[in-house]
Amino acid sequence: MSQIYLDYLDLIRDLQSQLEILQAAIAPQLEPAPAIAKDWQRSHSIIQNFFQTQIINTALEITPPHLSLQVEIDKQLKMLSVDLSMLQAARNPATWQKRHQQACDRFVLLQRYCQMH
Repeated sequence: MSQIYLDYLDLIRDLQSQLEILQAAIAPQLEPAPAIAKDWQRSHSIIQNFFQTQIINTALEITPPHLSLQVEIDKQLKMLSVDLSMLQAARNPATWQKRHQQACDRFVLLQRYCQMH
C-alpha cells in the first residue's frame, strides 16, 4: 500500500526513519559478516529507491536550501552504497572495522542532513 505524502518534511522524516532502522542493524555488527552485509545492501537499495522516487521526483514544491540538502543526501547515499559493498567484501576484521566505521560515520552525516530540513 502506497503512502500519500502531503508534506515534503513527512518524506524526509520517513527517509530518516528508514536510515535509523538500517543504522541500528549495522552499528552492533563489529565482526565480518558478509551475508548480513548483503541484507544491508538490499535494505539500502530500498532506501535509495524511496529517495529517488519519492523525494527527488516529488510533485511537492521544494525550496533551494532543501534542493542543496537533497544533493548532499544523494551523494552520501551513493557513498553509503559503496561502503556497504566494501563491507560485504571484507573478510579481514581490521578492514571490516574500518569500513564499518565509515558506514556509521556516513549515517551520522545523513541524519544531520535530514535534521537540517
